Amino acid sequence: MSQTELTQVEKLEKLRTAWLPAVEFLFGTPAESAEFKGFTVSEDIAKPIPHFGDASQPFHYTLQIPARSFSNEVMLLADLIQEMTRGLYPVGIDAKDTNALSEGAAIYGAVAAVKQVFGEQTVDSYLNALREQGFAYYDAFSYVSVLLTEDPQAIKKLREIKPFLYEVERSDFDAVGIEIDRRIKDILLMKFRL
Repeated sequence: MSQTELTQVEKLEKLRTAWLPAVEFLFGTPAESAEFKGFTVSEDIAKPIPHFGDASQPFHYTLQIPARSFSNEVMLLADLIQEMTRGLYPVGIDAKDTNALSEGAAIYGAVAAVKQVFGEQTVDSYLNALREQGFAYYDAFSYVSVLLTEDPQAIKKLREIKPFLYEVERSDFDAVGIEIDRRIKDILLMKFRL
């Protein structure tokens, strides 16, 4: 690993250490079998990629971050928070399908962090770019925002009975006392597609 990559990994580790309490405050602690094993940096990828390499520990992962993320502090923070949130309920070595709820929560976490560090104007720019370039993510974020406006603890409540957010079913909302329109539930539980 080059000195540049070592410096980048060190920066990622510091950011993760600083932001993990906030991510856990919003969404709860990692699923019991989930374990983050470290970062790598690559010139060859465009977006962060979790790597699950051991079938005997299917939810242990490393996170590969694109080197180009380091040229934009907003995107670096947004990418990192999204992956930290997904790391609470990783898809694992079998790459489970996700739903709008799990993807929207990841974007929600990123938006909250970007707003805190860079302000409202930067959040507006980020959301406008997301709406134009990744509408499915924007849409999922919007529905998670509605859910968390109705019940700020909703994600934590759901994860208490289903630690892997993409496994949540409609009946789980009732089981934890979340009252939200059936159509919103249905949209949140739809298989996520780009």
